[in-house]
Amino acid sequence: MDGEQAGGLAAQKGKHDVAAYDRIPSNLTDRAATGPVMSDQMVAMRDGTLLATDVYLPSGDGTFPTVLTRMPYGKTEPYCFMPVIADHWVRQGYAAVVQDVRGKWASEGEFEPNLAANEVPDAYDTIDWIAGQDWSDGKVGMWGESYFGFTSYAGAVSGHPALVCVAPGDISLDRYKATMRHGCLQLNTVGTWAISMTDQTYQDLSGLDYWHLPMADMAQAAGAPSSYFDELMNNPLPSTFWEEHSLLEGYDSITIPVLHWGGWYDNYLGPTIADWRHMAANNAQSGNQHLLIGPGDHENTPDLNHRAGILPMADGTGAARWDAYVAFFDRYLMGLDNGFGAEGPIRYYTLGNDTWCDAEAWPPAGTTMTPVYLRSGGKANTAAGGGALSWQAPKNDEAADSFDYDPTDPITETLELDCWALAGGMGDRQPIEARADVLVYTSEPFPDGLNLTGPITAHLHFASSAVDTDVTVALVDVFEDGRANLVQDGILRCRYRNGLDRSELMEPDVVYELEIDVWSTSYVLKPRHRLRVEISSSNFNRYDRNLNTGEPMGQGKTPVVATQTLFHDADRPSCIMLPIHET
Repeated sequence: MDGEQAGGLAAQKGKHDVAAYDRIPSNLTDRAATGPVMSDQMVAMRDGTLLATDVYLPSGDGTFPTVLTRMPYGKTEPYCFMPVIADHWVRQGYAAVVQDVRGKWASEGEFEPNLAANEVPDAYDTIDWIAGQDWSDGKVGMWGESYFGFTSYAGAVSGHPALVCVAPGDISLDRYKATMRHGCLQLNTVGTWAISMTDQTYQDLSGLDYWHLPMADMAQAAGAPSSYFDELMNNPLPSTFWEEHSLLEGYDSITIPVLHWGGWYDNYLGPTIADWRHMAANNAQSGNQHLLIGPGDHENTPDLNHRAGILPMADGTGAARWDAYVAFFDRYLMGLDNGFGAEGPIRYYTLGNDTWCDAEAWPPAGTTMTPVYLRSGGKANTAAGGGALSWQAPKNDEAADSFDYDPTDPITETLELDCWALAGGMGDRQPIEARADVLVYTSEPFPDGLNLTGPITAHLHFASSAVDTDVTVALVDVFEDGRANLVQDGILRCRYRNGLDRSELMEPDVVYELEIDVWSTSYVLKPRHRLRVEISSSNFNRYDRNLNTGEPMGQGKTPVVATQTLFHDADRPSCIMLPIHET
């Protein structure tokens, strides 16, 4: 294969036959001809366990750099379309290796999710096997999203000298922060996944009842027992369990190039950016840590339906993402001087104006963190109330806003959705904003629009009649016709308001100053659109319900109603720190 064949993506685009793989973008491109496929190679690990492995090769003689993917979802199953993706890598001039991880599908052994003691040595041994094959040039890269992003990081932690670079997406090395968002279980996604994966393939979840109390018995009651789900219930705070089921011990050992990637509506967005930030600081001299954030969610649904919520989106986002993966491997694994990363280590998509941008830092230059204050006369309930957003802090006393949160009647926008596909499932938020248990604060229209690019943080003065409760924050784009689209949101379990290293119940009716991480975005409000902030106490079943009782996670059976009060006077101003970006 000559240098012209190997460099960049070919200009001529061609579709693959993806009839059985309808979630993959159809832009995967031809660059070289495909060759032989060696299925179900049983690769021995150091303890003798055999892992089923498929090898896809370019045509012709010679040796090739390899892209390795290790996954628990079935290396030939339609869900993850690995044969198509492997074919894609082969057409770029790479050998592609896809492996069922230990204890899943055709591989031997016992699967224990995210157990570093398995995934790190298994990655090392697989890389070692690849490097010794006569079709290998001795250089390996790893690619994958979600769990197979985790195994890519595990490969990096293993330190095998043949591993040149990795491109993990929609995942984090820190499984605690990827499972519990500020103390709240990501129930619809990670919680459900923990139950479904307790089998060689998948468990039957048809009997699962998200309303079941106590929540800790939910899996057992559905006839789908899961020891991993039980461990989630038993470890609501960082613990030895999370250390063993994360890759944090190897965090600082990663020095090879990494392309960290995700989407604005992915449920791992915050930890993904945090991982990039940590490793970028550790590798500041080499500058080899890259961050790619697209418009999508965990399933990249905007590639198919061309929208994020109700916001229309241009076609081609999937193509750009795959272009970046190939360019990364072409630079670091194939050794081509293709200029990847020359415009900065960060590439991100701006929703609303459908542009890709490059930056040297996050937030990017030109962003000013600016407070917008929550104001009202004490009646901010629903969008028809008197809640307003103001650039001016309150100078006098203002009546506080309050609502009752009833755990038996939570906000249930996501109950019938797959939150892995959040961007494709979420809709107009007006029904949520008509609820009396939602405080709503709305700005005046922006004549020239507004660009929000960077991290978002809420600072709220809050009291509850309960000893523990949740506080949710949603930042919303209000269209001229009144429709409302989610920009970004966040949640905090109040017992963890002072950190995730301890649980501290509240004193009823005492006012606490809360800081809530609303993660990040790059989103442009169109001219004459308005900005809105919603404050409430539930987002079920995206997260587990707080029963307001202060009992250990998953153990409560009897919910109680909590009266919640938000203060926004001169002495206790509540605000949202917005990343206002000048273009």
